[in-house]
Amino acid sequence: MHSSINTILVTTDFSGKSGNAVTMASHMAARHAAHLILFHTVNNYFMTDRTGKQVISSETVQDHYLRAEQSLKDLENSLRAQHPQLNIEILIKNDTLIAGLNEIIGLRDVDVVISGTSGTQKLKQLILGSMSYEILTGAHCSVMLVPETWHKHTFENILVPVRILDNLTEKLDLSMAIAKKNRGVISLLGICAEHDIPEIKSAYLELQKTLAENTRQYHAEFMITRDKAIRISEFSRDDQADLIILNDKDEDSWKSFFSENFFKQMVNNTDVPLFFFRNKNNRNTGTSDGTSGFDITLPIPG
Repeated sequence: MHSSINTILVTTDFSGKSGNAVTMASHMAARHAAHLILFHTVNNYFMTDRTGKQVISSETVQDHYLRAEQSLKDLENSLRAQHPQLNIEILIKNDTLIAGLNEIIGLRDVDVVISGTSGTQKLKQLILGSMSYEILTGAHCSVMLVPETWHKHTFENILVPVRILDNLTEKLDLSMAIAKKNRGVISLLGICAEHDIPEIKSAYLELQKTLAENTRQYHAEFMITRDKAIRISEFSRDDQADLIILNDKDEDSWKSFFSENFFKQMVNNTDVPLFFFRNKNNRNTGTSDGTSGFDITLPIPG
């Protein structure tokens, strides 16, 4: 087992939703002895009225930047008081959220981005894409979404679905590393449709063998269904999971208007943290360029 979490980046807009994600990130960073980056974006945007007069000036943008910087410093000081051993860095980018995020991911070799989510999306967000969804599809590393209502910071019951074949060994390595830091139990769930039973069942049994060789604390179950996201969500509630570790490959990604792909179904039907694993060796696989979608930049503080 060689997977580890060495650098965590958490996005913040200084709201309660992102504050909950920051708290989760600080606890994870403490357990993994990881470098923690507090990240905020301020867009360099300008507006004009019908006369051509500039409404938002460069001075206003600078003021936004300075206020964000002070808010980050206050947040850093608060976290240091709670976790004196933490290695914390604050970063602000004058860019769109995804572009700025991926620049830092590359420069700092970030392992996971943590972002807060309000859970069920409104219709406008469903059509255009919420901020957390932009991060999920656009970030060039693993992404963890923390619901606003979730306030537990350890992972005692970790659900690891086996639904596709990509990066399964690496995902299981990471799952075992997280379980070890939390003294947690892994629930391995093989889940597939009728057409891919042999491949998924074989991979599931191989991972079960690996778990048996490396840990005493795990459970395993296999199910056949077409509604994978719904069944995973139901299983997580029955299993009292406090973390679900998923592969970053979407299903039914063509669904966007008035319908839900796998990712959105998972976000909308679960109330526990979701960890979407993306192999660092393939980190330039994000599907969003950060120029489209709803609310892709974080608002200024205050």
